[in-house]
Amino acid sequence: MRKVAILLRAINVAGGKLLMSDLKRVLAGLGYADPQTLLASGNAVVATAKPADQVEAEVKAALAAELGLRTEVFVRDHAGLKAAMDGNPFGKFAAEHPSRTMVVFLDGAPPEDLSALTRWATAGEEVAAGPRCLYITYPNGAGRSKLANAKGDAAKGTARNWNTVGKLLALTAE
Repeated sequence: MRKVAILLRAINVAGGKLLMSDLKRVLAGLGYADPQTLLASGNAVVATAKPADQVEAEVKAALAAELGLRTEVFVRDHAGLKAAMDGNPFGKFAAEHPSRTMVVFLDGAPPEDLSALTRWATAGEEVAAGPRCLYITYPNGAGRSKLANAKGDAAKGTARNWNTVGKLLALTAE
């Protein structure tokens, strides 16, 4: 068995309410070992031998059936999280501003043409593609950024700040 991070999209924002105790209960009910949650934003770590796509499908179906919650689910193992961290072209910015550096985990490869996103970038915001992810910097924060709202139009994914990705990497270590 290996540990994997389960990332839910739009949890406890925009009306997508989910108690982390409910998430842990659902994950345990699916037979995943040692379910843990991180923050109250739809991050969990479990031990499993199942492939990522199976975990995504099972969790998505169980959340809908048991809690009436319809959301996208993204799963990354330790190697996938490490690849995302190692591939960040904005490493200096991330080190100095981890809460303003986002990794957007995608359900597939990032778009080859990032112009649909970069056209929204202002005030020094940058976007780059990585391994099944996007990297976005928000020098002035994401709260009022047009880019933060536009990213969902260009690629289906869920964003986590650099601090959270680092914590998930640590939790998935063997």
